[in-house]
Amino acid sequence: MDEDRLLSAIKRIRRTPEEARALILDAAEACMAKAGPAGLRLQEVAEVAGVSHPTILHHFESREGLVRAVHLRSMDRLRETLTAAMTGADASIQPVAATFAAFRDGLAQRILWMLQSGPSPAGTPLPVFETMVEHLHAIRLRLATPGQPIDVEDTRAIVHLTVIAAFGEAVLGQRLRRSPTPQDDLAGATRFAEWFARLIDGQVG
Repeated sequence: MDEDRLLSAIKRIRRTPEEARALILDAAEACMAKAGPAGLRLQEVAEVAGVSHPTILHHFESREGLVRAVHLRSMDRLRETLTAAMTGADASIQPVAATFAAFRDGLAQRILWMLQSGPSPAGTPLPVFETMVEHLHAIRLRLATPGQPIDVEDTRAIVHLTVIAAFGEAVLGQRLRRSPTPQDDLAGATRFAEWFARLIDGQVG
């Protein structure tokens, strides 16, 4: 969602609870993109979303609850993106590229912020991990030659390495490349993701 539009004044109108929650989460994401969770202020989120401060507390109970909800929604989006990539027509080539793309646009930073902000409920940092292992293992079994042993622990290691690489690329890639423009940086990130996919596939010598 366009940040400028989010940050513009929004008239307060009657909304369903689902609409209000989504609007507040969108506003919180925009505010966190500027200041991080440590700089998140509920009053600012309320102004951006066009709702009252008590409305935010009604839906999320506290500032910490709002930050946690932003994190969980990001994880849901990550799961949906990667599941679609691993079950679509191009599932044999999409998972690595989709994983790298999914961590861009602030998701990796939000995960990092959550990990630094204190303990989170069990399974919440990356609940999508087991789903990724399940889908990728199905792909490997489908593409294997008859009689070829496919170890699920190898699949788990591939997913583990891919997630770490994608996460690190999203957090540090731009600083390592020092690209002169955002377009150059995106091109560099894409080249690295493609190289990594070939590495995982055993085509890099």
